[in-house]
Amino acid sequence: MTYSEIYDAIILRMRGFPGIAQDRIYYPNAQLQAKDKDTSGLFKPPATGLWCRLNIGYATPFMAGMADRPHTRKPGMITIQCFAREQTGIKNLSALADALESHFSYWSTGDLECIETGVVDADEFEGFRQFNVNVRFRAG
Repeated sequence: MTYSEIYDAIILRMRGFPGIAQDRIYYPNAQLQAKDKDTSGLFKPPATGLWCRLNIGYATPFMAGMADRPHTRKPGMITIQCFAREQTGIKNLSALADALESHFSYWSTGDLECIETGVVDADEFEGFRQFNVNVRFRAG
C-alpha cells in the first residue's frame, strides 16, 4: 500500500464521520475557502462550537517478512485534535472525542488497519481546550 493510498483511505474515513460538520474539520494541506481564512491566509477556527484538525504521521517502515520478495509494513499515527473554546465546558468535547475513538478503533480497509485508539487531554492553549484522539495504524 502506498503512502498516497494510506492518506486517501484515512481522509475518506474522516469525511464519513457524522459527528461534526465537515466544514469544522481542518484537513492537512487543504485548500481553504475565504470564509475559513484569517487576514494572513491561515486557517481561522469557527467563532463558536467545536472544531477538529486532522494530522497523519508516518513512522519508519520495517520489513515484516520475506517470501519471494520482502514484505514491508508502514506504521503511523493519526492524530485528530479536537478543540472547544475555553470556559465552554468539556462535555461536548469529550463526546466528540469518544465518537471519533469509536469511528476509528479497529477499523480496516484493504491493507490498512487502525489499531488502538486513545484520547489525551492536552489542556488549554491560546483560548482553546484541546483533546487529541490518537489512532495507531499499520499498512501492508
